[in-house]
Amino acid sequence: MIWSVFEANPHFGRNRIAMTMWTLRVFVAASTVRNILLRPKPTTAAPQPARRTVKRQPREIIARYPNHVWSVDRTRVWRWRIWLTWTLVAVDHYSRMVTSACPLAGPNAAWVVDALDDAFVRHGAPKHIITDQETVFTGAAFRELLGQWNVKQRFGAVGEHASIAVTERAILTLKYEWLRRVPVIRGMDHLSRLLDDFEVYYNAYRGHMTLGGALPAVIHRGEQWIKPERSAKMLPATIERRVFTDAGITAYRVAA
Repeated sequence: MIWSVFEANPHFGRNRIAMTMWTLRVFVAASTVRNILLRPKPTTAAPQPARRTVKRQPREIIARYPNHVWSVDRTRVWRWRIWLTWTLVAVDHYSRMVTSACPLAGPNAAWVVDALDDAFVRHGAPKHIITDQETVFTGAAFRELLGQWNVKQRFGAVGEHASIAVTERAILTLKYEWLRRVPVIRGMDHLSRLLDDFEVYYNAYRGHMTLGGALPAVIHRGEQWIKPERSAKMLPATIERRVFTDAGITAYRVAA
């Protein structure tokens, strides 16, 4: 399976492959991934007996429950390698789920308010939202939106613990693991589709190291996740495989 993931995603490093295996409920260390890929590819796999796993408590994180704390930030991406386009990204701190990845038709606060209001409708509003002090996040329109949803605003310093750094890391994943693999973003409709696919990939297929390999969407729904034990070496029979064509990424998860 490690060879299958590597051949489908040759740009994945050993840590990302290990996280993919954790998502499939199989524990493999990054060093083991490296050692396997340095050896010749096996032609057959010897069956391994199933092992009983022991439940562990979920890892502590900053927020106490889904939709307790979000952070939100903007970034810019290129369309047709000519036009810079603002994009809004919001992340739930408890589950690390991307709650919004949305292109903005303009740079002003009205587009930010519309995008965030849509995220509140789809996922529920958080109790607190962390932003930087850009004018789009400090103006009257943004404060009015938060007042309508009874959301308390806090300002976070760039790169600091419990700040917008959580969203900044998601933005780096968006740019360097996803959009960088797209040769040309062909207009707003194409960008919207890429961002929609990114939300699906990031939330429903990409295991998160902070969550012990769990999928953000699983944690956000309140479902239990048990990190694979080191003795868990048997692949489940119900592996779901999805190819995200535009980004050239093949993702795996255990089917529901």
